[in-house]
Amino acid sequence: MRPCAALLLAASAAGAVPPDARLLLSGPKPRIEKIGPGFIAAEVEPAGVLSAQVLKTDELLLEPKGTGVARVFLFAAHVVRVLEVAIDAPLPQAPPVPASCLRDGEARVDSAACYEAWRKRLAHADKAPAISFEGDGWMAAARAAQRALDEAGLKHVQAALTGYGVRLRGARDEPERLKALRALWPAVLGPLRLAE
Repeated sequence: MRPCAALLLAASAAGAVPPDARLLLSGPKPRIEKIGPGFIAAEVEPAGVLSAQVLKTDELLLEPKGTGVARVFLFAAHVVRVLEVAIDAPLPQAPPVPASCLRDGEARVDSAACYEAWRKRLAHADKAPAISFEGDGWMAAARAAQRALDEAGLKHVQAALTGYGVRLRGARDEPERLKALRALWPAVLGPLRLAE
């Protein structure tokens, strides 16, 4: 196990984008990662590349099924964590952001353009800078979150982004709630905590 992955997953503040850990795997050999207590479920996208199972020992069993990049979503009561796992493939590189979307080393999200630039960068970044939302940045994030739910076939589910976390309304059952959280992950810059 790589220590950085375990430390990232055990950290108290979870992030949406970027992933909480990025791992490189080679070959079909299974791997076990320490994830800490409280995780109750794991889901993988796309399913054909990797399977993942939360073990009772507060560990995660990763079993490669093919070549490519997959995301493992780990669900706890009030937090979602994500691992980006590349199997016999390189990890995707994070694109740069325009200088106008930076201020003193922080991510400045004050427009839809800056929101999209940071969203694309953080989807494959190793870590995130401090993020400050201003003006139209919050609206761009809220619209993207609802669009992500709509595109996932969850138009009846509504998301509210707050400083305390994400509130979901309208999910019919637990599998649908988890599907909504997976859909929201790339739309939320910063912590993906549940304010429910």
